[in-house]
Amino acid sequence: MAKYKHLLIDFWLLFGRLFPLPVEPGLVKIGKPDRNSPVLITANFELSVRVVRETLEKAGVDAWLVVAATKGTNVWCAAGAGDFTADTVLSSIKTSGIERLVDHRIIYLPQLAAAGINIWDVRERSDWRPRFGPADIADFPAFLRSKKARTDREHRMVKFEWTQRFVMGTNLGFNVSLLLIVPLLIVSIWIPGLWWNTLPLLFILSLMSSLLVFWLPGKIGLQKGLSLGAIATAVLVFVDLAVLDLSPVDLLLWASWLMLLSGFVGYDMPSWSPLWRQDIKELVLGEKNTYVEVIADKCIGCHMCDIVCPTNVFARNQETKKYEVVNLDACEACGACIENCPTDAIVNNFRESACACPTCFVIEGSKSFRKSMRERS
Repeated sequence: MAKYKHLLIDFWLLFGRLFPLPVEPGLVKIGKPDRNSPVLITANFELSVRVVRETLEKAGVDAWLVVAATKGTNVWCAAGAGDFTADTVLSSIKTSGIERLVDHRIIYLPQLAAAGINIWDVRERSDWRPRFGPADIADFPAFLRSKKARTDREHRMVKFEWTQRFVMGTNLGFNVSLLLIVPLLIVSIWIPGLWWNTLPLLFILSLMSSLLVFWLPGKIGLQKGLSLGAIATAVLVFVDLAVLDLSPVDLLLWASWLMLLSGFVGYDMPSWSPLWRQDIKELVLGEKNTYVEVIADKCIGCHMCDIVCPTNVFARNQETKKYEVVNLDACEACGACIENCPTDAIVNNFRESACACPTCFVIEGSKSFRKSMRERS
């Protein structure tokens, strides 16, 4: 029964990751943990808990897993939304009862939660010594065996493999279909069949946009979307010559429609990835608008900005022994470095919910609306 349940959940996650899928917060035993076994914490997103448990069990790691209440969302999204914070960690430690079960006070935090969790805050408010683990739980067993206090640089880099891009592509297709279904139905009053002709196209374009994102020409956002549109239009022309035999006017209209849909999908795609969090100027023009700099006089060389950065923006200057920005183009403005710099040495032009894609616009708008309604009532 559990096997079929997981199959149904996995099928749902192919399409509905926009909606939370929570499990009960609390404490999960992995293998046969004892009083010296490592303690990890993760979000109460069903897939997160399952992947951590199965990965560690397969590697033969006995551990305690604290499942935090993050409204059923994953580590990355919960941290960005303010649902996975130092308060969440401390509250989860107390309510799980883990303090009575281990003799040590080391807890491993997911690196991708660094945008919401201030590690210094957890240390100051408790006797626990939190550490950020690798970005990918698959690297945790090797990290644990190494007995290092911090992860190696290659294990901090967030991955976006083709399997992850496939799942994100299906979610993107489902999401843009939800966003556009009502407008398409309304327009279909005057253009019959537009909605059911367009939805499959949206899904296919979304999947291709995610799978081919690293190979499409142009900058992330609208440029890559239009590149995909050009490829889709070329395919349409080939199929038309071979099979469809559309009139020149119909061919032009469909080609224009393909370019418009592809541009929209390309603009929205960053909201479904762990690598790009953009504002309007970057998404439309491809010009880097993000600014971040380490003030040398304030930097104490604690290494934390480099540890929590999922895209390796920072590096240590061997002469000054301080950290500096070496790869600004990779910065996604997640704010993990800002959250965890103990001396406020990092200046930036980040803003909360900086992503300007349609998905984030709708989600943030919905949150603001619900908040205003609660305040009125």
